Amino acid sequence: MTTQNNQTAEFKIDHQVDAKGLKCPMPVIKLQQQVRSTRPGKTIEIICTDPGAEKDIASWCKVNKHQLLTTNQHEDNFSIIIEVKGRS
Repeated sequence: MTTQNNQTAEFKIDHQVDAKGLKCPMPVIKLQQQVRSTRPGKTIEIICTDPGAEKDIASWCKVNKHQLLTTNQHEDNFSIIIEVKGRS
């Protein structure tokens, strides 16, 4: 599920990906699907429950040259916000 135009205290969120309940590698796959349809400079927040997703997404961002802006731990999940960079 993807929604648009949400706000956090620190970042304007352009798209949101709900990956709650999904295990590796699905959070990264869902994020990658959203990135493909998102313009450079826009932000995506992915909400996950799989504790391994944080490390996986950080590695994926590094390899694909997207910027990981922040990770926020919540009571029953965590959110990761990335900025989509241009395609080379």
